[in-house]
Amino acid sequence: MLQPLMYVGRKASRKDGQARRIAILEATLAVIVQEGIRGVRHRAVAKQAQVPLASTTYYFSDIKCLISDALTYFAEKHLWMREKLEHKSWKLLSEWSPQCSQQNDKQQLIQALSEIACHYVEAKIAQTDDCIIEMAFQEEALRNPQLAVAVKRLNDAMLNSIERFLKQVGSTASHIDAHQVLGVIKWLEYQYLVQMSAAQYDSQYSNRAWALKEKVHELNQDNRVERHFQPIVKAMIANAVG
Repeated sequence: MLQPLMYVGRKASRKDGQARRIAILEATLAVIVQEGIRGVRHRAVAKQAQVPLASTTYYFSDIKCLISDALTYFAEKHLWMREKLEHKSWKLLSEWSPQCSQQNDKQQLIQALSEIACHYVEAKIAQTDDCIIEMAFQEEALRNPQLAVAVKRLNDAMLNSIERFLKQVGSTASHIDAHQVLGVIKWLEYQYLVQMSAAQYDSQYSNRAWALKEKVHELNQDNRVERHFQPIVKAMIANAVG
């Protein structure tokens, strides 16, 4: 269960103040997409949010405070995606009887779980900006201890969910297996996004732009996660389930 992440900036008491505070946090996320965490400055965020500079410094006394609250806001907005994955997984498990020890039953469970995991990755990478934001927070946590605490909580919550599930389906090393499964999922997200970014760059600067634009379209349309990455996820889950 995820411990509530706390906002550290100044709270707004009035409705218009709450709306302005949210606009500042949304603008912070937009700046992160465009320029990375290092681009987050009070002036840049105020310009993006179209609010007075004094508003950003009023609610967020320093940049670390602003970045931390932006992560909390981002996490709250996207918690539904993780909850949806958990719901699908536990629903599948409730339909699969642990007493069914036949190999075919277990193979069907492994196949279904790998499909759920890949669909989760597909849903995440469809929101490219959100993936960029998430990875930026992960990287900045190496420099910002306050942010590191929040990022660790989010990672631990995901790990705990995977670990509980793997233990239920028979993993004898659920803690280790959970780290491996989550690591593979994050690696797949990163690899796919890098491929997309490289294809988009080449399509803009290569003489073969027309062909590479087709490649970008293909990457978006061909269920690459399912075709190329599902075997990796399936092997990981099979190893965990045993």
